[in-house]
Amino acid sequence: MDGINIIKNESKELILEFENGDTTIPDLITAEIAENPDVAFVGVTKDHPETGKPQLVIKTNKKKASEILEKALESIDEQISAIKKDINAKQ
Repeated sequence: MDGINIIKNESKELILEFENGDTTIPDLITAEIAENPDVAFVGVTKDHPETGKPQLVIKTNKKKASEILEKALESIDEQISAIKKDINAKQ
């Protein structure tokens, strides 16, 4: 995966920019974070559909945005591991 730039990293707001232009990973993270009741806003923005770089924006009410992101990534990792385990068990 290409690089990720931290655009803003404050206690209750985090903005990450994804270099490769694809929104698949940011959308996956957004879907996971949206389930968290402490999240005031989460979404993916892109300046231009073809040439823009997607930005993942996380705004929280109380908890640190970076902690919310970390928990979401751990949850996604667990889900992917479970899928791999199921696939390997059926081979």
